[in-house]
Amino acid sequence: MFVLAWGKQDTARRLDNPVLRTEGRVTFVDGVLALAVLLGLVLNAALRWWWADPAAGYVILAYAVKEGRHAVRTPTPV
Repeated sequence: MFVLAWGKQDTARRLDNPVLRTEGRVTFVDGVLALAVLLGLVLNAALRWWWADPAAGYVILAYAVKEGRHAVRTPTPV
């Protein structure tokens, strides 16, 4: 995901394309969220930290709420 996000950002910069730039940021965030889930699962399996996977879920929930508020408050360009 991170290589794909970098490629999108690089292409967006070269083409001066704001939509692709935003898509690159979204892809980067997807990678961070996937990494959080993976880290929670690995900590749960390796160290028996049963709370690590749910904690990763709360991190994702907090980010989703933040993005949802931003989406509701930001006017859509016409």
